[in-house]
Amino acid sequence: MERENHKHESFGQISFSRISGRTNFYGSELEQDHYIDMEVYASEVERDLTQDWYYARGLPLIKVRMSSGQFSELITNLNIGTGTTCTIEMVNEKYVQELPFQESRKEFVHRKFEDRMKEFAIELRKRQKVAKTIIAKKTLSKDDMRTLQQHVDWLTQEVESNIPFFAKCFQETMDEVIQEAKLEVENAIQHKISVLGLTELHKQNNMLKEK
Repeated sequence: MERENHKHESFGQISFSRISGRTNFYGSELEQDHYIDMEVYASEVERDLTQDWYYARGLPLIKVRMSSGQFSELITNLNIGTGTTCTIEMVNEKYVQELPFQESRKEFVHRKFEDRMKEFAIELRKRQKVAKTIIAKKTLSKDDMRTLQQHVDWLTQEVESNIPFFAKCFQETMDEVIQEAKLEVENAIQHKISVLGLTELHKQNNMLKEK
């Protein structure tokens, strides 16, 4: 008679877990062996005169996974930007489709560079044909000179600015991937140190009890 159960659509419970298992992530270039899982459940409370008990109800309302680096970014950059990327696994107690294949940033920039070089070659041949036709003339008009100058300016722009821009993007992408890899390694090492530290504390505690 003294115990009551209360439910409401605003009652919820949230949990974070460290999961082992190789997988990939939205917004991350690297597959991971360890990652963070977040689950949000509907909740209910059961109470009596001395205590409240909280219970998660049913399947998770939302379930997402994050790499260690994404989780670190999430908790260290509060109130900044529009949030941290994550991979959604379940919404409203229903599993969503598996994460689709993601072309890496390196592959994306490389593909775009190849496409641009093909376009450059096609355009260069067209302009070369026009230039040969003009040069074959016995006399050049002002319009001919202007056209040749435009071709030279275009080629200069491509060689001095556009092509180096792609090379810069590729290098910046590789730097970002390396930085992400370093962060994930640091997080893995820190986790291992924490686990080993807790294990050692348990050993020391057991030794004290035995003594």
